[in-house]
Formats: sequence, C-alpha cells, structure tokens
Amino acid sequence: MTGTGSLPKEERQEATGRKPEVLKRVASAIVLAALALGATIASPWTFLVLVMVGGGLVAWEWGRLTRGNGFDGTALVAAVSVATVAVFISLGNPELALFVLAAAVVTIGFTAFPWGRAGWSLAGLIYAALPAAALMWLRGDPSLGAVAVLYLFAVAWTTDTASYAFGRLIGGPKLAPRISPQKTWSGFIIGALTPALVGLAFATALKSTSALKLALVSVALGLACQMGDLIESWVKRRFGTKDMSQLIPGHGGLLDRIDGLLLAAVLAALIALRDPANPARALLIW
Repeated sequence: MTGTGSLPKEERQEATGRKPEVLKRVASAIVLAALALGATIASPWTFLVLVMVGGGLVAWEWGRLTRGNGFDGTALVAAVSVATVAVFISLGNPELALFVLAAAVVTIGFTAFPWGRAGWSLAGLIYAALPAAALMWLRGDPSLGAVAVLYLFAVAWTTDTASYAFGRLIGGPKLAPRISPQKTWSGFIIGALTPALVGLAFATALKSTSALKLALVSVALGLACQMGDLIESWVKRRFGTKDMSQLIPGHGGLLDRIDGLLLAAVLAALIALRDPANPARALLIW
C-alpha cells in the first residue's frame, strides 16, 4: 500500500503543501486558456482587446523587473504604444504602426529613468510590440486567421508542457544551469520535437497542406518557444528574481507564461512573409 501516509512526516508535509499549489496552477491555466481561446475565436476585435491588455501587463512587468518602479511613465508609453501598434495592424495600416513604434523608441530613449537602463526599457518595448503586431497580423487574415493563432497557442502550450514533464521525468544533464537551473537537455529536445504532433494534427484537419512541412514548421516554432523561455530566464537571472510578478496564482507573471509564445509569434510572422496578403495561409498551407 502506497500513499502519503507511508511517507516520513517531513515528506508528508511537503507533499501536502504542494497540493494547493498544483490546484492553483491548474485553475489559473484553465482560466487563462479559456480567455485566450474565447477571445481568439470570437472575433478579431475581441482578440485585439486581449493583445492590448496583454501588452499593458507585459510593459508593467518589464518595468517592475528592469527599473524597479512598476507602472511608471516609461511603462505607460510602452503600453499605449503597443496597444496603438496592435490597433493599426488590425486596421491594415502597418506604416502608421511603424511610425508609432519609432516615436515610442525616441520618446523612451530620451525619457527613460533611470537613464542607465534606457536600453532595457527599449528592449521591453520591442519585446512586447513585435509579437503583438505579429499576432494581430496573423489573426487579421479573414480565411485562416483564427486557426493560425490557435495553432500557435497549441505549439507554445505543447512545447511548455512537454519540456516541463519530460524534463522532470527523464532528468539528465542541465541545459544552462547558470541561466535556468531546472532546465535539462532532455526537456529541451523533447519539448522542441513534440510540436511536430501539433503540425500533423492541424495538417490532418486542414487537409490541404503538407503534413511533413507543417510538422517541420512546428518544430522550428517549438525551438523558438524554447529560446524565448531561455531569454526570459536570463533576464530574470540578470536582475536576481524568480518570477516577473505574482500576477497569476501558481504561475508568477504573465511573461512567465507567454515568453515562448512571444518569440514564436515573431518567427511565425517571418515565415508568413512568403505571402504577405494571406499571412495565416502562408503559415499553415504548404
């Protein structure tokens, strides 16, 4: 007979203490997934609201980490700029979006405080604005926009889950112990390869695309997710913190949940440039 009752007292207490944390993580993940999926499927405008809110939270978390003063003037400029960029992209005006982004770069470059960290503030602006523009551009495709975003979500979530689960299950050599002590090579490799299954599933559903090519695209996006996770881990380690914030119970900050998605969205947009008039179709149909 097995169970917590057969464990030593200290291990029973540790196991019992982990249960509420696991429940919080699961509940938070369900709520976040429901919001993301609902906003994506409902319409481009509900998705725009999701991106604008997410951009504002990313700006706040980035300022909290790199400047130590939360939602200050720099974060406000970044949040408004990201929201405006998303609006102009959704309206089909990339030139105006680029103008707003350039103006925000100049404004933050001259006004960021402390001035020694202006580079970090500018990096935060780009870190939020480019993925927001990429996601809005893909979602704006009237034929397969929602499907493309759902595909990206599935790739990012699969990468994150497989990397965590198999990294803990298999263990082995650490990937980058100075950046992220818990990440292993086994989790990194399996997490990057598992999204191929997502590509095969979407290819089967779409029927008009190459399953092999979409599987390879999915692996490339999975690698981008892994790199996004490592980059955020490096930034957090650089500033001596474990989580970007405590916004999401059991998970930390929003950036802790979407770090991989942000870089994957940018790569997806670059892939979609092969047919700028139909970006979602360019991403999915091969």
